[in-house]
Amino acid sequence: MPQGRSTALVAGDGPAGMIASLVLAKAGVPVTLLTGAPSPQHGHVHTITADTLRAIGLLAGTPLAGFADQPAWQVVGSKLVRAVDRPVLDARRLTAQLRELLEQTGLAPVAVVACGSAEALTGKALDWLADPERTGADVCIDATGGSRLILKAREPRLDLFETGGHSVYSSWHGTSAVAHPQVTLCETLASGGAALMVIDSHQVTMTWQSERPVTKGERDRWLSTLAEMAPVGLRATVQSATFSCHRLAHRAPVARRAAIEQLTDHRGAVLLPIGDALLQTAPQMGKGFAQLVGQCGQLRAHCRAARPDWASLAQALAEGADAAFLSAALVGAALDARMPREQAASQSRARGPETQEEERTLSQMADLTPRSNSGPALTPPLSPPAAHP
Repeated sequence: MPQGRSTALVAGDGPAGMIASLVLAKAGVPVTLLTGAPSPQHGHVHTITADTLRAIGLLAGTPLAGFADQPAWQVVGSKLVRAVDRPVLDARRLTAQLRELLEQTGLAPVAVVACGSAEALTGKALDWLADPERTGADVCIDATGGSRLILKAREPRLDLFETGGHSVYSSWHGTSAVAHPQVTLCETLASGGAALMVIDSHQVTMTWQSERPVTKGERDRWLSTLAEMAPVGLRATVQSATFSCHRLAHRAPVARRAAIEQLTDHRGAVLLPIGDALLQTAPQMGKGFAQLVGQCGQLRAHCRAARPDWASLAQALAEGADAAFLSAALVGAALDARMPREQAASQSRARGPETQEEERTLSQMADLTPRSNSGPALTPPLSPPAAHP
């Protein structure tokens, strides 16, 4: 596609924004990339399939280094065994590698604009959309994650709907006095949650997914057990690991979907949400990055058309998100049925004061109760609402 026929603005420089920028630039579309509104979820680590990693590499134009080929271990009973198809992914490392690829020659121009704050990023995106010279050939991609900065600012009647089956994600970042070559470890817990850890030289990152906040005591006991079964070099690294007092934590449903009650009739450039801005899925489902790959694959196909139809792509992505939300709603309903509220409350009372204090701290976080952009808190439905692309 000749340069100049379309232009693109990408808001957000997480994995979604970086992959979309690479796809557009490789197709000859000049890109303006707005940075400065990092998502808290980028501080977590996730499991991801090797197939999804390869697909990201194909979209980026080169295989990703240091992910699928790194040692990945699964805790099984009292042993460490090789994890064949479940590497652990640090989203921050992925983003840094994708940013380096954007600097390669042979791509359409990519202008990176550092905004410094979410407010500044939103303002620049809205100004770009309001430019009277923009046409339907231009596209603004909202890749700001679950904050949905541009979509919320442009569509005041935006509501968020979520499934049941909530999980809590707790992450710690730390360092180890004893360096170790890059390695990842994971364990599927008896409760159905997961404990993940990435070690890269002296840097250590841990993420737990569970039904409730994980205490420091539980984290340290898990590390102690891991050290006992680890080989000598890895044992020394695990034993010397220390973490900051700050814990990144958020509570998420199986899925969360943005729905617009009445789409505003906008002229000019098309607004296209992707990634978590379109549909958030809980990491334990292992589908978030896979969904992003599928969306960016459709984006690449539209870029190759002589006259890209961005509005049609937005409609197709919305329909796909509705179908995925429906499946997630069924999973969430099943999880809620398995763990009635009365049983969950009983377990909360049975846990010690350390855990209850952790939960009181987490309950103060703003993202615990999703709210509509213009109304009161929403009650999570067991089935999705009617689709509103």
